[in-house]
Amino acid sequence: MLKNIFKKALALILVSVCIFNNGFAYSKDLLSLDSLIEEARKNNPDILAGKKRWEASKARIPQAKSLENPSLGFTLEKIPRGTLKLNKTMPDDRMLSFSQFLPLFGKLSLKGKIAVVESQMFAADYKNTELEIINQIKNTYYDLFMNYKEIELKKESLELLESIAKVAETKYAVGDIAQEEVYKIHSEIASLNNDIVNLKEERLAKQTRLNTLLNREPESSLASPDLGEEITFQKDMKSLYQSTLLNQPELIMFSYAVEKNKYAKSLAKRSFFPDLMASIVQRGITSGTIGPWDLMLSFSLPLWFWTKQRYEVKEAIANLEEAEAAYKAMQNRAFSEVKDLATKIEIAKNKIRLYKTSLIPILESSIESSIAAFRSGSGDFMMLLDAHRMLVETRMNYYKALVEYNMNLADLERTVGVNLK
Repeated sequence: MLKNIFKKALALILVSVCIFNNGFAYSKDLLSLDSLIEEARKNNPDILAGKKRWEASKARIPQAKSLENPSLGFTLEKIPRGTLKLNKTMPDDRMLSFSQFLPLFGKLSLKGKIAVVESQMFAADYKNTELEIINQIKNTYYDLFMNYKEIELKKESLELLESIAKVAETKYAVGDIAQEEVYKIHSEIASLNNDIVNLKEERLAKQTRLNTLLNREPESSLASPDLGEEITFQKDMKSLYQSTLLNQPELIMFSYAVEKNKYAKSLAKRSFFPDLMASIVQRGITSGTIGPWDLMLSFSLPLWFWTKQRYEVKEAIANLEEAEAAYKAMQNRAFSEVKDLATKIEIAKNKIRLYKTSLIPILESSIESSIAAFRSGSGDFMMLLDAHRMLVETRMNYYKALVEYNMNLADLERTVGVNLK
């Protein structure tokens, strides 16, 4: 009679824990990933620094296209020997000059184009920094979500074990089970409590990581993360490769490097041509009347072209070829990474499907059968405990696969350069 009462009590505990505790309650205040990303765009120091570097590069474009500063000079000629009597010079020997250096053959235009391309490279670098920070935020967010799930699942197991421990202690008191069984249950309870304490410490570190990415105070409190369980990604490798070519910031930077070196090569070839120095001199500036004026035009002579200009062109050609090879290498790495991440996503999707549609329902059905057998008097509560442990571990693996899917998708978005959801 007493044994039947114990079994009914334990069955009631298992029914309440295993059947009605399949969902896990979160706080009403949920941490929105989208709002965190928007906050990072506004406040993250790395993103802001990248934006300012880009703005500074845009300000260099008009500077690159501008002429050098002109020279304004004042000259006194034929000062009497051995004296400092400047007023003894003749009016026509007192001159005001204006000089300007004029690069010819489109050199300024090419310098401007190079500055534009450099600015575009800084823009791509800014976008790359933004994508990198967003990727870190997503992965930290998913990692934090997994931490919450691990704690919740372990608390579920702890609740079950503590309930079973009370029944087991009563059964041990009447000699219905061995003392070793009671020790085993309490040992698992102690281990679970320790795991939960450690996970809570890890949570604090993950929260600090997220706060620093948002430029918040490190110890600021955060609400619970929320991760949807919908799986929407569909692999289309051709479109992924195309998106990578068009949007991947690092790849775009390498393509701009090729363009920049093409302009640099053209500019190096123009170094064989002379530049102009023009100067206008006005005489008699202190006589009260406008005196005669002089005009001076001089050209630079690339006379040492066999040791200078020729090697400038060789250097420019080598730089261009290096940039083209680097771009191709970067493209190959990007395509390889896209394929690798897309494959990992498909594997994670298969795991999610397996756990959600097969393993978890099977284990839940097994526990229901075990409870029914226990009620009828033919079941064993340690076997039931093992079955519940398997269910909790399978749920844990399900959430790990879900986080793995989202992390790999976030890495793929970082590699491709666009949002894929």
